[in-house]
Amino acid sequence: MQHTWIHSPTRPEAVSNHWRLNPLTSPTGTKRAGWLLLGIGLMLAVAGCVTSRPVPAPAPVPVPGIAILMSDRSPAFTGVQREIEKRYSQRIENHYLGKNEGADSTVQKRIQSSNITQVVAIGLPAARVARGLAGKRVVFCQVFNYEDTDMVTPWMKGVAATPPANEQFRAWKLLSPRLKKVGVITGRNLRGLMDDARQAARENGLELVHVEVRSDKETLYAYKQLAPKIQGLWLVPDNRVLSSEVIRDVMAHGMKEGKQVAVFSHQLLSLGGLLSAESSYADIAEQVLERIGRPRRDTDTPVTPLTRATIRINSVMAKRLNLWIPKTLRGMAHAP
Repeated sequence: MQHTWIHSPTRPEAVSNHWRLNPLTSPTGTKRAGWLLLGIGLMLAVAGCVTSRPVPAPAPVPVPGIAILMSDRSPAFTGVQREIEKRYSQRIENHYLGKNEGADSTVQKRIQSSNITQVVAIGLPAARVARGLAGKRVVFCQVFNYEDTDMVTPWMKGVAATPPANEQFRAWKLLSPRLKKVGVITGRNLRGLMDDARQAARENGLELVHVEVRSDKETLYAYKQLAPKIQGLWLVPDNRVLSSEVIRDVMAHGMKEGKQVAVFSHQLLSLGGLLSAESSYADIAEQVLERIGRPRRDTDTPVTPLTRATIRINSVMAKRLNLWIPKTLRGMAHAP
């Protein structure tokens, strides 16, 4: 006969073994369990607080595209904008500065919040607003006196506002082979333009005499002083020192003295300009997009030059000045 012993849990050694195997149910273990459960509860509560905090929104992910900011809806600005749209196949956002107080700030905030990082600013007012953007890459155009307004920065470059001087001087020299000395009157801080113009003048056998003035009133006085020393005047679109009245007075004085005047607008040929040179919206748009597609480098030139000029010759004025239009320039002849 086999005996089987069954140990009763009420025996002291059985109870002791039970507590050792189940420490959480022992008298001291019960206290430990309480503290452990309390600790777990606190950790869960803290975890709940952490996960319940608002998560900051992620920064906008940059996307391909450009934001075009125009100073207003004038043809000089919308013409460039339309040419950009013809050549750019990706996303475009168009923005216009308003005339109401605070409108510029509203437009600036709208562009700043966009996930498009490339901005094209057309005109000086637009360039000034674009300069206050952060984290954007800006290309400005149709800004003549960019140096005076400190528009060039590591993140902001430009496209020239005037057609290449070399083309203007080449046509002028062909039209007037005896031309030797040309004057130009501007406001301050046009070093880039004047450096290019001097080089272009030398390449075409011309001497460029540059005079700086501070106002439109000084422009007329400076021209009267300069006229006896030059054969021609190169008029550039510096509205800081030019006004409609002064332009008319300068042109009238030039005609009276028999001086040749190269002007920056075809419309000024009717006032006695000999030849005019304008840039094209297409050329400006092409150089803007070329600048956008170019990797940014520390050696980048501050302003990309334009590549071509649209030139017209006043055939009436040429005849008055006893100038013969060569065959290569006859396609430019125009009677205002």
